[in-house]
Amino acid sequence: MAVKQRAFQSELQAALPGTAVTAVGRVADFDRALAQGPDAVLTLPVVLAAHGLTPKLRGLRKGAGDEKYTLVAADTAPDPRRVAVVGALDLLGREGTTAFVHGLLGAKPKVERVTKFEDLLPLLQMQRVEALLLPARLLPDIRAASRMNLAPHELATPVGLPAVASLTAAGGDIATAVGRLPPALAAALGVDAWR
Repeated sequence: MAVKQRAFQSELQAALPGTAVTAVGRVADFDRALAQGPDAVLTLPVVLAAHGLTPKLRGLRKGAGDEKYTLVAADTAPDPRRVAVVGALDLLGREGTTAFVHGLLGAKPKVERVTKFEDLLPLLQMQRVEALLLPARLLPDIRAASRMNLAPHELATPVGLPAVASLTAAGGDIATAVGRLPPALAAALGVDAWR
């Protein structure tokens, strides 16, 4: 399920006592937080790689370290090579997110970026985009929020599940603590185990 930023920060803070937790929803906020020298970072591997960081702990679901993404449109499953405008969560800023979407689709549509999961569906409802890009596991959530007949097209290229990069000596302890998150909180990240 998609979790709101503040609620997620509160739950993560409660699960990691003694650790100052900051959840961010915008790329610029992530960059500012990273510049402040955190001990560890929990995000998608594609975001870690964009910042030259290496995962110390990787999330798994059903034994896999990645998940499928899907392209969702109204009424008819979209053809990734023919979609002109796609809505996506802004993971890497304008250029990085556009490159990420183009890589998954194998095509070069215009990309409309949003900072929150709940802002994706309105893009499709207001016909600002032809399709939405999201993790396949979130399709039931977006269907539940809409009366539209949403048709998915699962993409072939998988995307890494959330991972932790340790930036300081204390970061290793944080990574260990993340590996012991309560199952419901890990599930909110799309993870059922850590490696």
